[in-house]
Amino acid sequence: MPELDRGGWSLRYEVAGAGGALVALTHGFGATAETWRGQVPALVDAGFRVLTWDLRAHGRSGSPAEPITIASLGEDLAALVRAVGGPAHALGHSAGGVITMRFALDHPELVRSLVLVGTASECNAQAHAWYESLAITAEAEGGAAVLKKLGSRDAADAAPEPRGFARIARAMGGLHQAPITAELERLRCPTFVVVGEKDFLGVGGSVIISRRIPGARLEVVSGGVHALFHRDPAGFNARVIDFLRAIG
Repeated sequence: MPELDRGGWSLRYEVAGAGGALVALTHGFGATAETWRGQVPALVDAGFRVLTWDLRAHGRSGSPAEPITIASLGEDLAALVRAVGGPAHALGHSAGGVITMRFALDHPELVRSLVLVGTASECNAQAHAWYESLAITAEAEGGAAVLKKLGSRDAADAAPEPRGFARIARAMGGLHQAPITAELERLRCPTFVVVGEKDFLGVGGSVIISRRIPGARLEVVSGGVHALFHRDPAGFNARVIDFLRAIG
């Protein structure tokens, strides 16, 4: 995978496909770019270029010893989209969905559309405590313990760098005191919000997002789980490609 220098550390990324509009895929906690292995070939076959990347502190990306905010994670995505030739259809899962929303709010000129999968724009006290527990686990026991706590079942997941992961987890927990929900009304790009009926995070966050973004489309997938794209890749791919093609 190529690397994008971020000033003393690097983001690892890959672009597949030779032409067409860019689709940027952003993974969630504990995953890597490899989590999209069931999506990239389908999107390329549908005529898109596809950007995948490892979040900082994940996979083969660096983990700088600096404060992390949701905005700084969104800037990582913006830098990649610029580097490979955006704008992009931006798809994010779970924590990656939060990053994708922040990216779209801060850089609307780089966004063609949004696909938000099993994510949320705010969190309650219980979720805040869960994020803090993830951070504490990372710092005390390491990245492998984080994967166990997350219930990772994907062989492609990799233990994150503990200190960087803890900073990201606390940034996500900040959605309790500083939600981005109200800001979503500023978005004007086509948006598809999709969530599994049995997502362990619940469907409420996706419902809230769909009601805030003007014109957003919501689909609750019957029997679906948090990682919809793993359980039913063909169905997930068809939903996403149909949405993207309808935009033109």
